[in-house]
Amino acid sequence: MSGKRKSSLSPSDVDSKTPKVTCNQQILSEKLTSKSCISKLRDAWQETKNLTYTDDASGVEISHGPFRHCVLPNFLKDEEAISKLQDELMDLEFSEKNNDLYKFHQSTEDLKTAKTENIMAFRRMLCETFRDWLIQVTGIPLNKTVDAFCAQYVYTDTLLCHDDELEGRRIAYIFYLVNSWTEKDGGALDLFSVDDNIQPKEVVKSILPVRNNFVFFEVTPGSYHQVAEVLSEDKTRLSVSGWFHGPPIQRPPPYIEKPRQLHGYSSIDDDVFFDWINPVYLSVGAQGSIQEKFENESEIELQDFLQKEKYEALLEVLKSSNMCWKKMGPANKRCYNHADETCLPEVVQTCVNLFRSDAMFLLLSNMSGLKLHELAGGSSESESEADSEGSSQDAQGSSSSKSQTKEVEHEETTDSTADSDAASKKGNKESGCTARCRTEVRHWSHQCYTLIHDTDTEGSQFALDMVLYLGCQDWDMEYGGFTSYIAKGEDEELLTVTPQPNSLALVYRDQETLRFVKYLNTDINKMPNKGFYDIAAVYYE
Repeated sequence: MSGKRKSSLSPSDVDSKTPKVTCNQQILSEKLTSKSCISKLRDAWQETKNLTYTDDASGVEISHGPFRHCVLPNFLKDEEAISKLQDELMDLEFSEKNNDLYKFHQSTEDLKTAKTENIMAFRRMLCETFRDWLIQVTGIPLNKTVDAFCAQYVYTDTLLCHDDELEGRRIAYIFYLVNSWTEKDGGALDLFSVDDNIQPKEVVKSILPVRNNFVFFEVTPGSYHQVAEVLSEDKTRLSVSGWFHGPPIQRPPPYIEKPRQLHGYSSIDDDVFFDWINPVYLSVGAQGSIQEKFENESEIELQDFLQKEKYEALLEVLKSSNMCWKKMGPANKRCYNHADETCLPEVVQTCVNLFRSDAMFLLLSNMSGLKLHELAGGSSESESEADSEGSSQDAQGSSSSKSQTKEVEHEETTDSTADSDAASKKGNKESGCTARCRTEVRHWSHQCYTLIHDTDTEGSQFALDMVLYLGCQDWDMEYGGFTSYIAKGEDEELLTVTPQPNSLALVYRDQETLRFVKYLNTDINKMPNKGFYDIAAVYYE
């Protein structure tokens, strides 16, 4: 989507004889370019000293926590030229940027293609005068590659936690062109501390957008930051941002998390199973119809999956103070509330046991056509033939391709992970079935999300995703919170699963399919529950 948005600062009615003021004429603030200012900033930056410099530069700040960054107030010295620059930026063509990591509008092209006077002058200043200034202050041998884009953030827009690392990026920057911005408007630049694994830990500093402020920081493996959600319904957070490039730095190997525990199926009392599951889904005819649809489409949503009284009892407990929730991170991968499985209330524990039971594995087998239970239907002879012929059919759809999941071995990263996987299969050893699952009880509220990341070991296997939604009546897609499936390396959505109360969503994904839960924005607080709950599981053959 593209469009134009006019500046709230309209060009004033100026006499035609008044000479034009451009960024070429104003350049940088003279206070920033003085020898004494550059010397003090260079010493502070390169000697790892914090500095607030007020003598000549009006509050310039250099800080090394949580990573090296600098705030330059009053960056450009002429307000009229700044306003003209703002007007030209607002007249650019913008396109919507919307995926797991962000939602905002960005200029369609790099500003180097712009032909208007003030934008051209501003970019020339960045690439020449200011690049030389940065080299003097930081000591980094920057080359002539400078990226520059204009970004507009409006109500509920955000850019979630990331480190900006990409080959050659050495200095990231933001130049703010906002009007009368306050803390309650959101949109701050949040800086994260890191843990021992160089993973983001928590926000320790927030830099509020201020008109004519220029912020820059060194791009490192630990330079985690985000643009907090914009909360103002009538203001635009306008900025120019990008990167100065230089020689690449050495990076540590990516941190790979230990996968969560896998469980083989266990037994459950028949009465419990039949008390919980809607009898509609227990008939052979219904299961056959569901399997036919699922094998054609690789996904299905089963409405009213739990019996009504069980659903209501489960939801009531999830909303109560009896639940112990823990915030899950790190923020560059996820942010949501996870139920402590060591102290689940009885009704919640029973439901979790239900989804780990042999009866549920068999039911899901009958609905999906997957071999999740020894009693599941399917021809072992045809599976063997498919294996021997090395079938390469698409994994989403046909039974023969699903049988190939047995050939896919999960690459474990630690000895403890291998031990966990072996233990998970032990419960099924006697039956000869190695199907297993992971389960989780989650609470989603404002600012919750999951992101796609390269080190997700769950993406190395074919899998059946299952989510049971609770407490999400009258859900609106504009809130976020939906699960989006995309093909690896692509932005186009393959499938969107929206929260629906007492709905069981089943999705079969292959190794090239990725998923994320979209950021829940502030509008979620308009809902009675101010969020929703789910019980999620991933099943492997």
